Amino acid sequence: MNVIQLAVGGLDSNFSYLIHDPGSGEAAIVDPCGDTRLIKAAVSRLKRSVPRYILLTHGHHDHWSGLREVRGYFDAPVAAHPRCAARHDMDLSDRQRVAFGGTFIECLHAPGHSPDSVLYRLGDDSALFTGDTLFVDWCGYCDAGPMFRTMREVIYPLADGLEVYPGHDYGRVPHAPLGRQKRENPYLSTADLAAFREALKKL
Repeated sequence: MNVIQLAVGGLDSNFSYLIHDPGSGEAAIVDPCGDTRLIKAAVSRLKRSVPRYILLTHGHHDHWSGLREVRGYFDAPVAAHPRCAARHDMDLSDRQRVAFGGTFIECLHAPGHSPDSVLYRLGDDSALFTGDTLFVDWCGYCDAGPMFRTMREVIYPLADGLEVYPGHDYGRVPHAPLGRQKRENPYLSTADLAAFREALKKL
């Protein structure tokens, strides 16, 4: 499975993503935003492209600002959490899996930054798309209680080998292994809610 990270600018160093399975040609886009010409160019470079999904990590406009343009050349249903304010075709519930490239993409409900925030995990455990929930070295602005539970109960148990692909370029590197983030990201490694609240003061 190939993941193409696209620094599309947007509101604040946003990332969009193109996921592609070379065997089947199936493709998905995560958070179409910013300079959509970069997304279109990445799609056009694929030898074979079978649009399957446009996936939204949450309903904040900076993460789907390019949706209308992208749908003009990438004809695929838009999937999101049921509470997502952006117009979408598919409601994805927690732990729901949708077929993709001989495996699946799993939706994980991850409230904290927003009530509709979700993560997308590739079924081969190669990638985790985290939107504004988990950044490299940071987390998104949030409601402390729900975000702490998301960090400890949803993200921390996942496989160390997953590559974290965030919604913004805020860290030392644009993406990083989840295992390293478990050790180095204070918002993910903190196992106590009070300590987590203290860490949030540094955001």
